[in-house]
Amino acid sequence: MLDFIKTNLSSILVVLLFIVGLLFIYKNGKKEFVNQVVLSLVVQAEKTLGSGTGELKYAMVIEEIYFALPSIIRFLITKKELDIMIENSVKYLKEYLNDGKDLLGYEDEYMKMLKFNQ
Repeated sequence: MLDFIKTNLSSILVVLLFIVGLLFIYKNGKKEFVNQVVLSLVVQAEKTLGSGTGELKYAMVIEEIYFALPSIIRFLITKKELDIMIENSVKYLKEYLNDGKDLLGYEDEYMKMLKFNQ
């Protein structure tokens, strides 16, 4: 077995780099989807728990995100990235609500939130 690895080390490294590259491309392509799911869960938490319950809403979003996302994406998105996405969604939602709007007619706001993620 060791001889096989030594003989084919360059081929094995190329295959591993190819797989890592594919995972990177897949992850970057799915960030928009994850942002959309996170924003949806933040809105749901705000509707359910109301204001003044930040830690409970955060826990609710974290708990629900693991049920909403496919397992491969959960593996690829780090906790830090997820925290940043949640913070951006909360900032956007606060700005949205400060503009005198409510959550009853909340539709297609995800596209406007993209400015917070750039």
